[in-house]
Amino acid sequence: MGVVVILSLPLSALAQDDGKLRIIVFGAHPDDCEIKAGWVAAMWARQGHQVKFVSTTNGDIGYAVTSGGELAKRRMREVDEAARILGIESHVMDNHDGELMPTLENRKKLVRLIREWKADIVMGHRPNDYHPDHRYTGC
Repeated sequence: MGVVVILSLPLSALAQDDGKLRIIVFGAHPDDCEIKAGWVAAMWARQGHQVKFVSTTNGDIGYAVTSGGELAKRRMREVDEAARILGIESHVMDNHDGELMPTLENRKKLVRLIREWKADIVMGHRPNDYHPDHRYTGC
């Protein structure tokens, strides 16, 4: 995840009255956000900022031994535990791994998450990534 950060306003204008930021990070798969932005999310959370990780797919495509619903459930438990350790929130969307498409419907879902979180900062994949799920998450 080459991280792309989108700021809608200057940082000085973003923070709420209490000076705390609301940050949302999008990754294509459960573990993308945790691997690429976990360290900075933990730092922000310790400073009192609100951080949310969103996985746009459920990670069910499979490994050598496990796949499908069983794998998606395991990965959900893993990101929930990572969120607990980091002191942040986490959300996994119910899209199949490898099947994410850049549709209007999916864009609306992402916009809704950003607006509901009232995000000051939005981070995600670079849009020219090798993996289609990464590209479509970053677009």
